[in-house]
Amino acid sequence: VISSPRDARAPFLRGQLMGVVRSQAQAPLREKLYPGWGMDGPRLHSKESGVAPDRWCITKEDLRFLRREIKRAVEDGTIKPTVRDPFDPRDDQVGPCMHNLVQHYIKPLTSAAGGMSWALLRHPQGLRCDMFITHCWAEGAYELIDKVLASWPMGVRAAWCCIFANPQNLDISEMIKEPRTSPFALALASAPQLMVVPTRQASIYSRIWCIYE
Repeated sequence: VISSPRDARAPFLRGQLMGVVRSQAQAPLREKLYPGWGMDGPRLHSKESGVAPDRWCITKEDLRFLRREIKRAVEDGTIKPTVRDPFDPRDDQVGPCMHNLVQHYIKPLTSAAGGMSWALLRHPQGLRCDMFITHCWAEGAYELIDKVLASWPMGVRAAWCCIFANPQNLDISEMIKEPRTSPFALALASAPQLMVVPTRQASIYSRIWCIYE
């Protein structure tokens, strides 16, 4: 049986991974879904020895997989409506907002896995950045994913998106204290294409980072 103190902080994994974290026999499935599982997250994101920030990317297949996992997390109560995010669990068009998704899904999952970003949990070696995605965090998870997939350009394999690229359990404020050398800026500089994802919830340009990007 696999156990660690961090497993207790991510009880939702029982449903999300069908018990894989608790069974040696099912470990290959967990590793297939999350190849970075068990690696040292801080080291993966280290300036000195880690994966280059512009490679903290995801693919279309990752987004399709994530949408299914978010749907399951909503159905089993891992992600719930809150005062700040009173989304309708029965709705399949908008979904929980980014803040809710990070707090109740991405942070617990990546903490249990080793502290890396969701992108490096899926691709621990990183992927070349073909596109940078900017969004304002007010949109729903299904809304964001569906809009990105519907607009994904031909020839683009991987994209950088802050919510998935940044290690949500590490000190992101330290990473972005100098905007021009931040992971955002490095990814923008390497990305040949930029996608701006709007939402009816708020103007994307009401967020200072979106203006900067």
